[in-house]
Amino acid sequence: MVLFAQAAASAGIWVVQVLTTLNRLNHGQDVPATVWFVLVVNPVIAIAAAVAAASLLSRPWARPLAIAVEVVGCAGALVSVLTGFRQAGVAIVLAVVVIVLVSRSGAVRPATR
Repeated sequence: MVLFAQAAASAGIWVVQVLTTLNRLNHGQDVPATVWFVLVVNPVIAIAAAVAAASLLSRPWARPLAIAVEVVGCAGALVSVLTGFRQAGVAIVLAVVVIVLVSRSGAVRPATR
């Protein structure tokens, strides 16, 4: 459930980042390369988090995917915070919570066919 929330939060933050970037461009302001990087990475993170969340209880590959998504998402959120998107700080906290929860959870149930 938390992973689904994280996916939704990443998507929401991405929308805010796109709108803010467009506003900066419309006013002739420079947009750093790090912002462009985050604009590409955030939707990928949102999709990967949703896939991991949907598969976490039934697929053994979902736990490492979830942790990898959260680590990359945390790095992307940190870049966002440092480039002026302060609301991305919530994503960092959420990523850490998800990593702890996924790491502490019991063994993943084997997939049923």
